[in-house]
Amino acid sequence: MGLIQDLGAKLVRMKEEAEARNAALQAGRPAKALTDEELAKGHPRVSSETDFQGVHYGVRLGTWFGWIWLIFTCVHCVALFYGMSQGSVKVNGRMVTQPDWWHFALLALFYVPFFLVGFAFSLARYRVTLSDEAFIVRWRILPYLGWTWTLPVGEGVAVTLAFRGSSENKKPVESIVVASLGKETHFGAFLPADVKEFLAGAIRHYYGEPVAEVVSTPFIPND
Repeated sequence: MGLIQDLGAKLVRMKEEAEARNAALQAGRPAKALTDEELAKGHPRVSSETDFQGVHYGVRLGTWFGWIWLIFTCVHCVALFYGMSQGSVKVNGRMVTQPDWWHFALLALFYVPFFLVGFAFSLARYRVTLSDEAFIVRWRILPYLGWTWTLPVGEGVAVTLAFRGSSENKKPVESIVVASLGKETHFGAFLPADVKEFLAGAIRHYYGEPVAEVVSTPFIPND
């Protein structure tokens, strides 16, 4: 009986420890605001510009996974197109010796999602816009193809680096989390760590210290 009680207590303790670790990951850590000198120096991978809409920062994702995926997809696609042109590829279990145009069209359509995955992790870009009215993140796989997240901002804007569900090699990775008016949005989980630190610091520098504690709830509206 004592052994069962000890086992139950151990399981409860393990659950509490796991919940505490998850809560710490979710809470994250406050971003360190950049100094004027650091902001002026910039980051080699981050572009910046200022116009009437606000301050804009841009960065390309460019992960090794994305480039390897894209190269493999290109090689595989070329091999199948060549094989079909030579009459050595089966379609629906039948050898196509004299392919028509629609055979090539169907094959190209088949590869579209695979290329999009490769583009999403290699050529995709983030464009972050900071203004007094809203914080806007645009993520584009290709021009005019992607998502936009808009967060209205008030006097208090909190910027943290925290876990929001993304993992790399089975390890949780931090996202840039911006919260205001009781809502939040997050982005950039798979950006390099130094890029995330720079962007989070630049956002913190623009909005300054939050005037009050910001209570956040998930807020990711897609335009």
